[in-house]
Amino acid sequence: MMDWETFYQRFRTPDFVPGYEILHRLGGGAFGEVFKARKTSIGKTFAIKFLKLDEETQQRMVKRELEQVLHLSGIDHPNLVSIEDMGIVMEVPYLVMGYAGEETLARRLKSGPLAHRDALLLFVQAARGVAALHDRRLVHFDLKPSNIFLRGEVARVGDYGLAKLMGESDMTLSVGRGTPQYMAPEILKGRADHRADIYSLGVILYESLAGKVPFEATGSGPIPLRDPGDGFDLPDEVSEDFRGPLERALAVEPEDRQDTVSELLAELGQSVQAGDAISIGPDEDSVHPQAEPEEESKAAPEVGPAPTPIPTPAPPRTGAQQTVPVPPQTRGGLAGGIGAGLFLSVEVLFSLVGGGLRWAFTDQDATAASPAPALQMGRIVLLLTVLCSAGALLLIGISTLF
Repeated sequence: MMDWETFYQRFRTPDFVPGYEILHRLGGGAFGEVFKARKTSIGKTFAIKFLKLDEETQQRMVKRELEQVLHLSGIDHPNLVSIEDMGIVMEVPYLVMGYAGEETLARRLKSGPLAHRDALLLFVQAARGVAALHDRRLVHFDLKPSNIFLRGEVARVGDYGLAKLMGESDMTLSVGRGTPQYMAPEILKGRADHRADIYSLGVILYESLAGKVPFEATGSGPIPLRDPGDGFDLPDEVSEDFRGPLERALAVEPEDRQDTVSELLAELGQSVQAGDAISIGPDEDSVHPQAEPEEESKAAPEVGPAPTPIPTPAPPRTGAQQTVPVPPQTRGGLAGGIGAGLFLSVEVLFSLVGGGLRWAFTDQDATAASPAPALQMGRIVLLLTVLCSAGALLLIGISTLF
């Protein structure tokens, strides 16, 4: 016997399920409790279902079936919630499933029946998901609106991890659980096959169109008791085109129902192939369901016309740039430079001539009463040299100013 009291005291402790952080409860049913969880290594959200198995026989059976979870994890269908992992903690088996959101068909039906378009759009997708399970010898046995998850117009069937995996020769139910209003009558006898899912689909389609289940419990128990001849009332606003398929799907005896989900969809004028367009009716073309984005973007506020942009200079570029060498700025022009150079040349010439004359005649005429003519000529040259130097300096200064 499982100790559920201890389980509920400890399930929020860190790493209770290895690698996952349990966030909050999503819901529960006859088969177990479902919690929203986050995988700590990647931060991705999942749903974890802990299975309620109080009887020892059921525990052995489900644990044995969990060993075949690889069969479930290999299912990749747009209208099925994926099975990601499995395990056992505190003797409680659990399944890790892809998180399909918290919006379900059950919540949407709380507002009343759906429009013809919406009811057909969601039902066809759910039926396609169930057909994919049947193709893999897997029966759900607990179909109901709360197990159909919605994201925009896309519907996915979930909570099929506890369905009985069937062998080729024994596609029957051995664990009789389910939600009473959606359970096929033969489940009361303890044995049922894939046609029990067809009955549940019929109840879901009827409720989507009429806003209520077709049969209610009339006795002391929660399960509606029906005789083979019992029928149902179809509201006036529901098209009579649904009556034939619904009558067959909701038949008391399994052999009177459609044998496959594909046959039920064909009677509704729909294809069982995933991704095919769904025919809505003569007033609307076939449509492809559209899923909502993972995160809805907020609507942008209304603004007036955009102002004319003002050009701004481009920011300076960083990094190495090619540069062009620029010569230093000069003033005075060409004439000033030539004049200054000419005066300097004359100055140098006079200095050489004057210095040479003085060297040649100074010693010979040193005792003379009066200076020799050569000495006088040297002094004149020296004076001219000084004057030329002053003129050259003046021209250089004037050239730098202009």
